Amino acid sequence: MDSIPLEKLIAEIDRETGWVAEGGRKTTAYGHDQYIHFFLEDIPLAIPLSSALEISHRPDITPLPNLPDWLIGVSNIRGEIVSIVDLKAFFRILSRRARRNRRFIIVHNQEMKVGMLVDKIAGILSLARSDAEMIRSSPYGEGEISAYISGVVAMGEGDTEDLLNILDINKILSSSRMNAFRSEI
Repeated sequence: MDSIPLEKLIAEIDRETGWVAEGGRKTTAYGHDQYIHFFLEDIPLAIPLSSALEISHRPDITPLPNLPDWLIGVSNIRGEIVSIVDLKAFFRILSRRARRNRRFIIVHNQEMKVGMLVDKIAGILSLARSDAEMIRSSPYGEGEISAYISGVVAMGEGDTEDLLNILDINKILSSSRMNAFRSEI
């Protein structure tokens, strides 16, 4: 499996997007939070960079019997067995086309570590905490995904405005659906 440490991936994305901080050094300014920006189908999503451990290509996955369709199996990631979740299926988002080059992000909280399959990684972005007034409620109403969105940030101006949905990893990983198949050793 071809894996890239998170620091190298961030540097690669920064080079590709041409992002350079003041003085040619990349730094996280006080008052800014960094997010991994990705897509499920055409839905722009982000998770806090602090919740991610690794981003890579889809790993070899061993399917397990009698699991829901969103829990597609387990994978050996550097000697640790990690559950792999298809985030589109978890949110009940219909796939309009098969994607071969899906990526996965290993996310964690204090209780659990999970690999999440996503369609496309768009990059790393930094949002100023002072932009808190830009955070809106979710446009998804009562849909499956809305329960896990902590806020929506307007990216752009006027007619070209895109809404970026910020996911709450703790809500996802502590959800009853995610923990229904967890075994305590």
